[in-house]
Amino acid sequence: MYHTKANFGDIIPNVDNKVKEQIMSALRVRDQGENIIGLCGLDKRVKCYVKIAIRRAERDELFQKIVTTTVTKKPDIIKIQTQIADAIGLTFDDKTNRAESTSCMCFGNNKRMTTSERAHLLCAKMKELQTVLVVMNDLYGRLDLGAIGIPFGEDHNGCKLLLTSTSLEVLSKQMKVHKLIQIPEI
Repeated sequence: MYHTKANFGDIIPNVDNKVKEQIMSALRVRDQGENIIGLCGLDKRVKCYVKIAIRRAERDELFQKIVTTTVTKKPDIIKIQTQIADAIGLTFDDKTNRAESTSCMCFGNNKRMTTSERAHLLCAKMKELQTVLVVMNDLYGRLDLGAIGIPFGEDHNGCKLLLTSTSLEVLSKQMKVHKLIQIPEI
């Protein structure tokens, strides 16, 4: 049986709506068993769904803060930490390497801050937020979320992670996402 363009066009909205609802349903769940959500598919389609999910999450006020970062093939932990910190109101002052925010004034001028110290401060600041969504785009391999400073699961039930990758293996086996949503190639 051959599909005409009209029939094929009728199929796309149904698939799109189903995927959108899967994503939003996963974002709304406040169960610690589903804090890490994986979106797998073609890069352009994944990015489109992420934009839609962020807009809906903002509209529905699901999270106090929504943070977006790109991981890339060779993750730069300091860059990722800085992007997340900037989005939640924590800044790592490049001149003095001190962390500054309304609640985190520590580490003196004489000492360069390590990534683990940054992770500790980032984690503490994120825990101050009741709900936060961290979107990490373009994962190519395993990423140590604790080394970055992202609390999740029992550590912070209000923190959701939305990880995107073109690789099913990265999300399911390396990152061990709790909820995996595959975006069909249409």
